[in-house]
Amino acid sequence: MSATNASSGSGPNAIHKAFEILRAFTSEKDEWGVRELTAALGLPRSTVHRMLSALEREGVVEQDPRTGRYLLGFELVALAGSVLRHSDVRRVALPYMTDLATRWHETVDLDVLRGAYIIIIEQIPGRHVLSTGGTFAARLPAHCTSTGKVLLAHAGPNYVEANLPAELTPFTPDTIRTRTALLEELEQIRRQGYARAWGEHEGFVRAVAVPVRGRTGEVTAAMSISGPSSRIDESVAAEMIALLKSHSAEISSRLGFVGG
Repeated sequence: MSATNASSGSGPNAIHKAFEILRAFTSEKDEWGVRELTAALGLPRSTVHRMLSALEREGVVEQDPRTGRYLLGFELVALAGSVLRHSDVRRVALPYMTDLATRWHETVDLDVLRGAYIIIIEQIPGRHVLSTGGTFAARLPAHCTSTGKVLLAHAGPNYVEANLPAELTPFTPDTIRTRTALLEELEQIRRQGYARAWGEHEGFVRAVAVPVRGRTGEVTAAMSISGPSSRIDESVAAEMIALLKSHSAEISSRLGFVGG
């Protein structure tokens, strides 16, 4: 790419900047003004404005006419849907997720890891009046969610150190605060084969999760059950973990994994 192309914001450099902008939109910060996004990313304001305008024309972001702030657009949902329809793990896991949801009437998620976040690729919402769960295709912090901790545990220490800061964002008094403490818990999660998140992202929510493996043994996703602490005590959690592990083994087998 020529210097002219790089300076004009075209080619791979422009694509990289566009994705930097899109990744700034999270469940914790789902709308941005041009000025604050410029400050957060450290990019020239003219570049951010130009990129947002281009993304808006394609429907990938939308501008609130009342506030002038930007949000992710519905074109992303269409793109994500196209990918998810072809996801083997999602297709294979769905009947097992349905069984888990039927047994406890709690929310069941299937998530994947992207950077420091998890993305919900399938979800069966709880049937109780008071239920838990995020939004389908939402991004949630990995360090304080059960599926996130499972996925980070199997991604390994080098991945954690490359993608998570030394000081972690606290969401509740029970959130793990440091990368060092998180790494210690992740080692235990690898040994025991499951993770728990007891009020770490939302104070009243308890969740348990297990890994799902692909053909070569790599952990491709994590499956969880979550619900209010008033309904998930230690006894119920133990039952959930046992069935999660059993179903995960069957899903992994159907995906081609033949290991133990």
